[in-house]
Amino acid sequence: MGGIFPIQADGGLPPNPNDPNNPAQAFPPTVPPIDTSALYYGNGCDVRLRPHVLNSLISEIAATSDRAGQGYKAASLHNLETAVRYLIQRGIPRGSLLIKQSPFYYDAALDPAPTAYNDFMTLTLVPAMGPGETQNQGYVRIRANSLGYVPLLRNDGQELHAGDLAPGIPFICVYFQGAFFYAGLVDSQVPLVLVGAVNFWVRPDGNDFTGDGTANSPDKAFRTIDGCWYSVGSRYAGSPTASINIMLGVPGDYEGCSIGPYGATVGIYGDNANPGGYRILSKAYGSPPTACWSVRTAQINNFNISGVTLVLNYPNNTANGAQCLRVAGGTCVPDRVTFSIETNNPGGNVLMLEGGANVMAFGDNYVHGNGHTIVNGVSVGAGSQFPGTPAPNTSVWRWDNLNFTQAGYFVFDRSALGHALTTVVSTNTTGTRYIVNSSAILYLGGQTPPGNAAGTSGTQGQVL
Repeated sequence: MGGIFPIQADGGLPPNPNDPNNPAQAFPPTVPPIDTSALYYGNGCDVRLRPHVLNSLISEIAATSDRAGQGYKAASLHNLETAVRYLIQRGIPRGSLLIKQSPFYYDAALDPAPTAYNDFMTLTLVPAMGPGETQNQGYVRIRANSLGYVPLLRNDGQELHAGDLAPGIPFICVYFQGAFFYAGLVDSQVPLVLVGAVNFWVRPDGNDFTGDGTANSPDKAFRTIDGCWYSVGSRYAGSPTASINIMLGVPGDYEGCSIGPYGATVGIYGDNANPGGYRILSKAYGSPPTACWSVRTAQINNFNISGVTLVLNYPNNTANGAQCLRVAGGTCVPDRVTFSIETNNPGGNVLMLEGGANVMAFGDNYVHGNGHTIVNGVSVGAGSQFPGTPAPNTSVWRWDNLNFTQAGYFVFDRSALGHALTTVVSTNTTGTRYIVNSSAILYLGGQTPPGNAAGTSGTQGQVL
């Protein structure tokens, strides 16, 4: 038997414009049969059917009932309709496990296999769970059976973030105009409120794609500070007691980073007893590079950094040179930090403050020039403050073997630099000690800035 459409001899004549009543109301199928000739049946009482065609109709209805999981009832005239509603209710044709092929690509196996993606196609998908399965690591592309990969986007049209898909957690998505859209909010759209201090681990043998920072081990730690901040900083909303502690897990070289904005406390911590073992190298941003630093913070309520060495090892000049530590707004507290200048940089600064930044130092901080040349030791501008150390604490800044093409301190544009409870020790440093102008103030407080030539002031700059 060949199903509802058996063989050519078993039924139907094609519609004939010259003889429209033979058969009456005949019509062609919208989609032709795959493995037989198209047959034509009338809609009226003149339809010609052989017995096994009726058997095939019953078979089709019975097969639908079987797939729906319901027993066929001879006393009912609603078997097909009920079976169709069961199939819709159970969602089997539109549901699938989502199998990860890579951190960004996933496969679904629908039954039956879809012939194409179409607007309003709605799927229920479950990322596979089991040993080794992890959350998504960023943007996601999905493929249904043999169709091509297409984006899975948030409901605001943006790419998914790391952690938005979790193993074993179902979600619904809808296809429209070339992409699937997640139906509902994902985790990255609902930041968690962080309360208290939480440690997140980073180490050079970690992994930004599979790590979550919850342990100091290669399988759990992030590889880069930027990778940690991308995953964590966008996930947790700050609170007055919140603190994101980025812990460098093992001695080694770490990539430079850019942290912020953030409305609470963030810290980067190495080992106060061995800051030389935890080196954060210069990282250039842009192509071609337009900026470079070891650590940059931007509009963080309170940023702490201690027990690390910030390395300026980028030789080329950019629009703003390169900096070991660049603070753009917010408050920054360096505590027992070593700064190592390991190449000449014609626009470089050891420390750069801008955008109303406030820096307060604690403990002993060392600047090792290694005989190299940069433009400034400390640059304080755009309404920023570097007042020294708050009581009852003290700090020491030690400068050695560094050459300045402009000044040890460059203070300008309504800014101030002071030495409250701060001692400055400099050896073998050359260049102008300070330049103060544009309504800026330098409080010497009995200290001598690094350099070997007298400082200058002008344009309403004051040296006290």
